[in-house]
Amino acid sequence: MLQNPHHFYSMDRVKPRPRWFFRWRFTLVRGGISGNKILIAMRRRTAVLSALTGLAYAAASTTKVPAAEEGSAVNPELEKVKALLKAHDEALKGHDLEGVLKTFAKKGAVMGTGPGEIWSGTEELKDAYTHFFESFDKGEQQFEYQHKFGGLNGDMGWLMASGNVNGKLKGKEVSLPLNISITAAKEEGAWKIFSLHFSTLTSGEEKK
Repeated sequence: MLQNPHHFYSMDRVKPRPRWFFRWRFTLVRGGISGNKILIAMRRRTAVLSALTGLAYAAASTTKVPAAEEGSAVNPELEKVKALLKAHDEALKGHDLEGVLKTFAKKGAVMGTGPGEIWSGTEELKDAYTHFFESFDKGEQQFEYQHKFGGLNGDMGWLMASGNVNGKLKGKEVSLPLNISITAAKEEGAWKIFSLHFSTLTSGEEKK
């Protein structure tokens, strides 16, 4: 069990420059009824949003409890972790910045796919999520996870999931592969997200 959930934030790190890498684009290939390929350009920040909104969905059927607690009908700590992820999910869908920030630890961090895509602490997360909100159709995401793993032990929990996310951007349907992982731990007696990592395609095309 992690004795000090804060220790991995003590390392000095170079502040990433340039700050934003969302200008990068990648294309998703969708097959139409006629068989023609429709190329959909999608900003990286939209991929970020799709990744982050799947936490509660993935956790609902994933997280395992210690063997000693499996016989219980309800594990209170597991339910609290699920509630935490659901709160993040709902706040993100509603563009509720304060609601999102409440789910993170004081030095919580989010890491993306490309160089420099890392944000830590309240101010950086606030800036990051403000940008995330700019390209997002509310309530239009559906998640299909083929692989899900997780665990809960004492004051620490973790989740990994891999699959696809389908949704809409400005009314247009989009789909992309997705990997996410999080670490949750207790801070001042309450469950918080300490780290969140997502990865998806950064360039090229995926053919269906």
